[in-house]
Amino acid sequence: MEDENRGVTEYGIKKVGDRYYPVIIDHEAGGHYEINNPMTGGVLSYNNPEAAEKYIERAREKGRRSREGADPA
Repeated sequence: MEDENRGVTEYGIKKVGDRYYPVIIDHEAGGHYEINNPMTGGVLSYNNPEAAEKYIERAREKGRRSREGADPA
């Protein structure tokens, strides 16, 4: 039963200075991964927490759709 959530991506927000970074949390490794911004090649970040939270909500929804077999696009 403890493996029931294995494969489910968990997201969080890391605050550094005045920037908010959506991150993917890896409990097994004891750390997190920053998300790359495909438009700039840098790390994805926002200047307000609401925008970072919206990104996380969209990522969670996209993950749910892909796990349910729907079109992930």
